[in-house]
Amino acid sequence: MNIKCSKKMYELSEEIDALTKEARVLKDNGENDKAKEKLAKIDKLEEEYNLEKKLFESENRFAKPSEPDTKSIAGTGSATPTEETDFIKAFRSRFVLTKGLMSEGSSANGGYTVPQDIQTRINEYKTNRFSFEPYVGVESVSTLSGSRTYRKRNLSAPFEEVSEGGAIPLISNPQYEVLSYSVKKYGGIIQVTDELFEDTAENISAEIAKHFALCREDTFNSKILAILQAKTETAIAGGIPSLRTAIIKTLGGAYSGTSKIYTNDDGYAYLCNLQDSNNRDYFFYDPSGSGQPAINIGGFIVPVVHVPNSVMASTAAASSKIKMPFIIGDLHEAVRIFDRRQMSIAASNSATISYTEGTGDDAVTHTVSAFQNGMTFLRAYLRADFKQVDADSWLNCSITA
Repeated sequence: MNIKCSKKMYELSEEIDALTKEARVLKDNGENDKAKEKLAKIDKLEEEYNLEKKLFESENRFAKPSEPDTKSIAGTGSATPTEETDFIKAFRSRFVLTKGLMSEGSSANGGYTVPQDIQTRINEYKTNRFSFEPYVGVESVSTLSGSRTYRKRNLSAPFEEVSEGGAIPLISNPQYEVLSYSVKKYGGIIQVTDELFEDTAENISAEIAKHFALCREDTFNSKILAILQAKTETAIAGGIPSLRTAIIKTLGGAYSGTSKIYTNDDGYAYLCNLQDSNNRDYFFYDPSGSGQPAINIGGFIVPVVHVPNSVMASTAAASSKIKMPFIIGDLHEAVRIFDRRQMSIAASNSATISYTEGTGDDAVTHTVSAFQNGMTFLRAYLRADFKQVDADSWLNCSITA
């Protein structure tokens, strides 16, 4: 493992750079004496830097056998710049599986990033990412299982009139139901050759961190959508009257004020094209709601959340029409995520893994040793449960057009 510098060396170099810039400004302003004072400080810092460099190189000349083979790094739902930096530092300080091995010799699986006479920086195609997580309820838990108690609806009634001295009648007592959760584990492994990591350490480390964050987002989206779209579908005729009926009448007053319309690219375009008899758009960007998209369903403003087709797809219908998905309601009341542990990442250059490709008679089991094959395995997993809470808080709808 090639180690470039220590944290102290980095801090000193940053301080030297800052003082050098200050000295230049002072010199340009004619304050030569103050510039010389800055240069004297730079000389002392450079001496300290050179001493730290010699110590660091000496200390890291040989790998220490007592160091652990595995390092765990706690992560979060998305890979923020700080998290990626921490991830890369930890990754590089130790060493650095989809089933397809990332290797220098295979262009599609990583070789494109190895320095050649072409640009080696990893470019990204423009994508439209989306996460349902901010819209649903999320609760951090510290146990593997548990339950939440809810009081059932519509079990109360008015008191009866009682005459003076008369017997007060019995009434129905409140009843309750329990929502139980059981945390499950979701994860995956990526394997990287040492050659690829050594040649493109910073690129590959950052890419893997981003990739794991995207996998986490995909996991949450698929689990949340599975709950929302499992509900019996309500076909609506389309147009403003049917949307108004769905939100105000079907969902009712308990949710109409907090409901949103979630639809994909096709449904979003459909809403944008709705106009009244005077050719005025019903769809607009609500200036009172930070410019977020909204639609006026007649005295009622409903926010619209744009979900990519890649996340929530339309389906083909008769006569070259398409059936566009519309999820309407208050998703914070509809779905609860019980998060036991935010995404955890661990790396090892000595582990052995096994995985199976194919099914039935065509199934083949592979066993790979990181140490023997000169690779590093990177593992990420999260622990959570995804539960339906209030079945009355949303509608699973579709419009065919």
